[in-house]
Amino acid sequence: MSDLKQLTMLQLVVVFISSMIGIGIILMPRDLAKTVDSQDLWLSIIFGAIAVSVVSCIYVALAVRYPGLTFFEMTTTIMGKIIGYVFNLLFAAYSLIVAAYILRVTAGIIKNYLLDTTPLYVVVGTFLLVSMYLIYNGAGDIVRFFQLYFPIMLVMFIVLCLLSIKNFDINNVRPVLQNNLLATISGAKITFFSFLGMELLLIFAKLIKKKKTKLLLVTMWTSIGLTALIYVVFHIISIGVLGVEELKEITFPTIEMAKSIEFQGFFFERFELIFIFGWLTTAFTSFTAYMYALTLGLKNMFTPSRWFLPVAGVLIFALTLFPEGLTEVFHYSTYIQLISVAAIVVLPALLLIVSLIRGNTYAT
Repeated sequence: MSDLKQLTMLQLVVVFISSMIGIGIILMPRDLAKTVDSQDLWLSIIFGAIAVSVVSCIYVALAVRYPGLTFFEMTTTIMGKIIGYVFNLLFAAYSLIVAAYILRVTAGIIKNYLLDTTPLYVVVGTFLLVSMYLIYNGAGDIVRFFQLYFPIMLVMFIVLCLLSIKNFDINNVRPVLQNNLLATISGAKITFFSFLGMELLLIFAKLIKKKKTKLLLVTMWTSIGLTALIYVVFHIISIGVLGVEELKEITFPTIEMAKSIEFQGFFFERFELIFIFGWLTTAFTSFTAYMYALTLGLKNMFTPSRWFLPVAGVLIFALTLFPEGLTEVFHYSTYIQLISVAAIVVLPALLLIVSLIRGNTYAT
């Protein structure tokens, strides 16, 4: 079993960034290009980061008022058993849906670019079993895995950016601020959801020292800022290499940008494979974080049992295979965004408001 009792602030930054950077870096360029339709669409990421930073204050306030408690324990403490159970059920359902969405998109990319003849259920099942094995020993092993592969993720991003400079056309990113500012701000409704993962503070809050809760807000904003920086750099390079019009037409622009990298005479030509192998690590960490949240929710809502991890796996497996194709998956994304707003904004906000009205807190 895991022997990790407390998280350092650096570990929290790694957990947050690893959870936030998942499929968003693959899907966001196309959605953002369609919505903003301007070369300065990367500014929408900054506005989205600001909105996320404001929402994160709610999570920090709850973690400070109830140190040592997870979201699923805060709900019953603040709202009572019945309403708290409903809140837990909604958050667990949210974790299930997001985990299934991440896994389905990831499996689709694996089939399209790597294992085109492998049945989808084999790809999904293998990915799921590896995650379950990691989750089995608890949060400690999850955090250590995130720490181990975080540098690999950063190196992969840096390498792709450096290799893409050769195909970068500065004219594709100019002029800046040509678009209507309101249209750019409206793009924040897309970029906001690419920062999903910051709400997991309420899941890992049990491992945070009381005396370190004062640093939580700085930790959250640092994580969001670094994630936003990675997104902005990637989007600027994507625009410079592909252009806005191509971004609107390509399903996975970031992968196509990697495919455009060519070095004559070099022994390895398919550079997109390097990116996909590196990106799969980020998709895996993001998926694992949400599956862990689902498993933790099931344990808190029902009598603790070793069977909750397999149950969570079966639920995710079934929901992942429900859509017939990626087109249907993307069709559901709007509904997933609405569910996300309810789970990561409305529920925590209600908890904080009721907590302030009642004046109850575990902080000393």
